[in-house]
Amino acid sequence: MAAVIVLRPVEGVGLDPARLAALYRELGPVETDSLLTRAVGEMVLQVSALVAHYENSDFPAFSRGLRGLARMADHVGFTVLSRAAGAVAACTTTGDATALAATWERLLRLAVDALDGGTDLRGLSR
Repeated sequence: MAAVIVLRPVEGVGLDPARLAALYRELGPVETDSLLTRAVGEMVLQVSALVAHYENSDFPAFSRGLRGLARMADHVGFTVLSRAAGAVAACTTTGDATALAATWERLLRLAVDALDGGTDLRGLSR
């Protein structure tokens, strides 16, 4: 009997320090904190909508939502999350259900790590 190996991927997700510094220079600390708070809230809502679109197999809306999430994440410096959303969007056009499922699960894992309400945003920069 073969042993089953369970993979537990560990991938850091955090704010891009260069983007975060640029936001602080452009907007100042109060506005940047406000922007990050709003962006995280909007991304949480976007991920919730994506889950519904995925479960309902509404792939046109799913693809649009992924592109929106990628833009929002990139704007505030969640570059890993942005790239993951882009990878899922790319898989929606290939017809490869396995790749779609794998990239989708990765995106969900990263989104939970990045957007968890209990996370101190200042501690996300890596």
